[in-house]
Order: sequence, then C-alpha cells, then structure tokens
Amino acid sequence: MNRIVRTAVSLVAGCLVAVVIAQTGNAAARSFWPDYAAAEPTKAYSLAMLVARLAVGALCTAAAACITTIIARDGRAAWLLGGILLAISLPIHLFRVWADYPAWYHIVYLGYLVPIAGLAGLAIQRLSLWQGRPLKPSIDH
Repeated sequence: MNRIVRTAVSLVAGCLVAVVIAQTGNAAARSFWPDYAAAEPTKAYSLAMLVARLAVGALCTAAAACITTIIARDGRAAWLLGGILLAISLPIHLFRVWADYPAWYHIVYLGYLVPIAGLAGLAIQRLSLWQGRPLKPSIDH
C-alpha cells in the first residue's frame, strides 16, 4: 500500500476510533453516574462532569492518534489527525454548543486536540523503536 493511501486509511481509522471511544465514554458516564445522566439533557454539568468530559476527549484523541500512527507507520500522521479533529470540532464548538459550556471548557478542549494527538503519535512511535520494532513507512516500488 502506498504511503498516501496508508495515511488516508489511518486518518479514517483514527477518526472512527475517536468517535467510538467518545460515545463509549459518554455512555459509561450516563450509566454509572446518575447525576451526569440527569445533567445531560440541559447540559447543567458540574465542574467534575466537565473535567470528566475533557478527560474522555483527551483519551479518545490519544487513542485515535496511536491507531493512526500504527497504521500510517509514521508519527506525523497523528499531527494531521489532530488538525482534522480540530477542524471538525471548531465550528461545532463555536456555532452550535458555545452557549452550552463555559468558555474555558472550549478553550481547553480545542487547545489540546493537536498537541495530544501529535505527542501520542510521537510516544507510540518512540515506544515501537524502544521495543525494537520501528514504525517505518512502507516503500512501494
């Protein structure tokens, strides 16, 4: 598989992983945290709930970046994934849900997407080097 196709596939997989983890995390919060479930319809989240939402977002971003890096065999793809997640999230946060959350929440969420994705990709790439299995782009002739 050539590098461009591999990167494209890795980005799609990363986006899907991010969505699945986000949905799973939110479903778990609703199931195991009755106050969260009660607050969700009106988005009347407490500080702890907002921090939990940010943590789920960070987790899904990092996991998606790891998957992207593994499939692409290149840590740079994780930075691109972070940019894609930011490009998708920015209009949603600015135009659809801005009034639903405090400004600091949006700033934190939007501000960590690219760095967490990029650093997670770098970490998984370095981990693979440490374990003696470097992630190298495939060379197609």
